[in-house]
Amino acid sequence: MSDNIITIKHLKKHYQALPVLLDINLEVNRGDVISIIGASGSGKSTFLRCLNYLEVPTSGQIQIGDLKVEVDKVSKKDIHNLRSKSAMVFQNYNLFNNKTVIENVTEALIVVKKIDKKEANDIASKALKKVGLLEKKDVYPKTLSGGQKQRVSIARAIAINPEVILFDEPTSALDPELVSEVLAVIKDLAKEHMTMIIVTHEMRFAKDVGDRIVFMENGVIVEEGTPEDIFTKPKKDRTREFLRLIEEK
Repeated sequence: MSDNIITIKHLKKHYQALPVLLDINLEVNRGDVISIIGASGSGKSTFLRCLNYLEVPTSGQIQIGDLKVEVDKVSKKDIHNLRSKSAMVFQNYNLFNNKTVIENVTEALIVVKKIDKKEANDIASKALKKVGLLEKKDVYPKTLSGGQKQRVSIARAIAINPEVILFDEPTSALDPELVSEVLAVIKDLAKEHMTMIIVTHEMRFAKDVGDRIVFMENGVIVEEGTPEDIFTKPKKDRTREFLRLIEEK
């Protein structure tokens, strides 16, 4: 049996006449951490959002686990099932401010997965313990730092036990001194072989945590490879130029 858990074939996304994703093909193995890098506007976040239909792709095929969907023939049930395979961590946390920390984590378990409240609380407590925030379970998000809010959103993602966690710039809204606590949690998940796709501007983090690096520009994957391949001996001129500009900054 293949370890392949995600297969993307010929994925395209157009906003009316404007192409954003041109022809994305990617395979991800179970337990892989894929770091997606590239300049702003290269299509990284759009690609991530297409994987769980927060953005509706124009054409192509998405397979996560045992579910394969043809984008142009997708049903509401397909979209629901696809979303149940993944969890998204957003750059701006997307927490419910009127719910406590543990209520934020149990919401999807109770409402979507129909798990009873006691079991949902047990699962949520374990997830919060994993991100170091169990003692904050009864407080409201407004009392938390940005780093703590992001760790709650990671706990919410872990709790639903998805096939893959999708991280969209998980540290870009944080003050620099709060970045490290969030990156440490993601590194711990990587050690547990959680399958993750991470869009990030943090090059050192992308290199440290990623099994594979994907460099995107103008809606295409320019180059992919191991961190060593991409950061020390990139094959494409455009990759070298991007990394040089990052280094200069």
